[in-house]
Amino acid sequence: MNEWMPMEEELSKAQIKEVLSLLGDSPKRVLDIGCGNGRLLVPIALAGHDITGIDIDPEAISSCAAVCADADIDAKLIDGNVFELLPTNDPFDVIICCGNTFMLFADIHQGVQLLQICRESLHDDGIVIIDDIPRDLWPEIAEGRWCNGVNDENTLQLVWSRNDSVFTIREGDQVEPDNWELGEDDRIMRLWTMGELELAARLSDLSPPENPRVMPVGGGVLVMRVPRL
Repeated sequence: MNEWMPMEEELSKAQIKEVLSLLGDSPKRVLDIGCGNGRLLVPIALAGHDITGIDIDPEAISSCAAVCADADIDAKLIDGNVFELLPTNDPFDVIICCGNTFMLFADIHQGVQLLQICRESLHDDGIVIIDDIPRDLWPEIAEGRWCNGVNDENTLQLVWSRNDSVFTIREGDQVEPDNWELGEDDRIMRLWTMGELELAARLSDLSPPENPRVMPVGGGVLVMRVPRL
């Protein structure tokens, strides 16, 4: 799995197009949480927006810096924890958390905290953009394609919690066919439901997540807005 290219190229292109459409033509101040190697950051910068990228993985930031240099892009890149960056007194117009990044906030309280500090870091008409996790991924569950199991090559293992919508994907030497319990060494992800996202948005003083446009191929996004007074 490529963490910096978290979806197929066709889906990624569709998502980039949708995000750029939401940003519009006028320059915006944008924060990309979990920017990776610049999958979204680079096209946003090339569209004329003032963008800051943050990632907790220093290798991702190094890769993104190299991509930006090759494209002659001047973007602010931060190697660090978003909870140490936000909230900020220099607000953004748009905060993006795509590429399955929001799924990494597997603890619901932490997910709510993230949305709260995003809300505190937005202009009065600002928006938060995340992946449309419920529409893109929950149908896979409903159709029985995301079940506990190990692939035929014994290189990938999907393990679900017994009582929550959280899971891990073990790869390579991490695969343990006799172990179906989530452990401290597993990277836990949450397959957020729409109900969970609606509650998290309400607790963060954001509008309920809305799907601006149903994407025929996937790669869609959800938008949460600062409520108008």
